[in-house]
Amino acid sequence: MISPPSLWRLQRLLLDVKILALLDEAPSVDGLVGSFKRFADDFVRLLPNLLAALVFLVITVVLARLVRRGVEAALRRTSTEVYVHLLVGKLAYFGTLLLGGVVALSIGGLDLGWVVGSLGLATIALGFALQDILSNFVAGIVLLLEHPFTRGDQIAMGEVEGEVEDIRVRATQLRTPDGQQVLIPNKLLFTSVITNSTATMHRRLEVHLSVPAAEASAKLRGRLLGVAAGVEGVSSDPEPRLLLQDLGDDKIELLLWFWVDPRRHRELQRVRSEVLEATQAVLARFNMELSNSKTTGSSATDDKKAG
Repeated sequence: MISPPSLWRLQRLLLDVKILALLDEAPSVDGLVGSFKRFADDFVRLLPNLLAALVFLVITVVLARLVRRGVEAALRRTSTEVYVHLLVGKLAYFGTLLLGGVVALSIGGLDLGWVVGSLGLATIALGFALQDILSNFVAGIVLLLEHPFTRGDQIAMGEVEGEVEDIRVRATQLRTPDGQQVLIPNKLLFTSVITNSTATMHRRLEVHLSVPAAEASAKLRGRLLGVAAGVEGVSSDPEPRLLLQDLGDDKIELLLWFWVDPRRHRELQRVRSEVLEATQAVLARFNMELSNSKTTGSSATDDKKAG
């Protein structure tokens, strides 16, 4: 029977043997130096290919941009819609980038079979990690296909309103009336209610007018409609209309309707402001004419009494 001190010494001996075996298996300094030299030799051998791949990738990016501009310029000469120019141009851009990237990897010395196999696994992982980016990308493609709006349209979503400057892969770029740039994720545009102000040829605007009941004559109505029709931007078909909105004891509330083509006149507030200024000027002149006529009538009556 082995005594406890002997058992302890045996265990210590076995532990020392295991440690020595692990030290023998560990790479030596010479082995590390040799591995580093082999890596350096391989890097130097592949350096021309890596530089060539990098240069080719830069050329691919420049070429992709030129291809997109060329495709869009060619489509502008045809009768196709603007959204088709955007969609085909972006597809040509990303197709050129994808092809150039594959060729660059091949020039760099990578095995394309291994790359394709790795992409299959990477696609699954990226699908979970980049859900928002992919959803915005797909939403951007669907927006270009369905084209509820295109470049130059005036759209509104919630509290955001502006002119569409670009439909990008991830977001749509708007320019607000006060000059600010707004980027809206395509996913929000795809799932939200959008108001397109330039989708129709006629946009109706209105001006509220308050007229004393004694002055609301057909002559005044004609003048108001005439000055409204004469403002630049007001459409003649349909013509401006003047409606009775409310009837009071001393005043009559009128509602002036007029239509503007938002595709030709994008500053709708400017047109409304000019109509409002023109109608107020007519009301001021009409009040002055009435005052003068009343003063003249009173003077004639006094002259008769004096005679």
